Amino acid sequence: MAFETSGQSGHPVTWVRTQHQLDEEAALLARTLVGTVDEVVSFAPASHLYGRLLGEELPRYLRVPVQRCWEDPLALPTLNPDRRTLLVCLPSSWLTLRSVLPQLRGMSVVAVHGTGPTVPATREVIAALDGPAFTAFEVFGSTETGGVAYRPLTGGRSQSDAWRLFDDVTVVGDRGLEQRLAVRSARLARRSDMARLPAELATDDIVRPLDGEHLQLLGRSSRLAKVNGVRFQLERVESILGEAFPHAEFTCVLTTDHVRAEHYELYYVCDETIPVSDLHVRLGRAAPKIPMPRDVRRVDSFRRSSVGKVQLSTSMTACGVV
Repeated sequence: MAFETSGQSGHPVTWVRTQHQLDEEAALLARTLVGTVDEVVSFAPASHLYGRLLGEELPRYLRVPVQRCWEDPLALPTLNPDRRTLLVCLPSSWLTLRSVLPQLRGMSVVAVHGTGPTVPATREVIAALDGPAFTAFEVFGSTETGGVAYRPLTGGRSQSDAWRLFDDVTVVGDRGLEQRLAVRSARLARRSDMARLPAELATDDIVRPLDGEHLQLLGRSSRLAKVNGVRFQLERVESILGEAFPHAEFTCVLTTDHVRAEHYELYYVCDETIPVSDLHVRLGRAAPKIPMPRDVRRVDSFRRSSVGKVQLSTSMTACGVV
């Protein structure tokens, strides 16, 4: 089976994996995260690995029906209160789930989130459903590696920054040091120009292995900025401001600068304008060494790809320039 990367960090690349690997990962997800469910409601397109695994292979493995909600994004799922239901989520899915909270409150639900950051609606839904009948997980992985690690998804300030490795994944590298992620697993895909499955793969993700079972995800090498000699991850800025302003969504864009050679701009979606001074104060308190953004812009919305990756809209309002 062939799956293509999005091309966000370069040209799209095709990765091939066997049906046996898909079967093995479906079994892994079932025993590690999902358990027993009666139905799957998937918002993730099956053309991508995440959607194929959780929305096609897993239901087949568990022998349960699946609602393919990605085929009609405007339609609401049909929810049965008597069925334990798996929700396969993208960032945009939580807006839909927020609109069906009355039905979800009376159900037994497990949610899995992948392929993008959480959004304000994620925190709202999780807070509303918090209780013994609701469980949520966030999965970290890639087209080439498959699932690498997972963590409970709380959507709030108490969110753990440690990810637990799936039991068939080994991280290659020194513990406690910031480094590019390299993994070994029987589920690694073969790039289309490779003659055989690789024994090890490195990705653009920057991690800090904590021990043999956990790691911290620090960002991506393609989103590493260096401004005035200070190196930092753009994800760090987004995380700090997302926690400080939970009803807004933030994304940073790396850009060239005539004076500093490199800088970054901050974009956010919110129902009301956030004073730039408030953003500076929160960022300065949490990470005083990180330079302030060169430009801050409020946008009407973030367009997203089919798997939830942010694409900036063209309608925006300048809020302030540094």
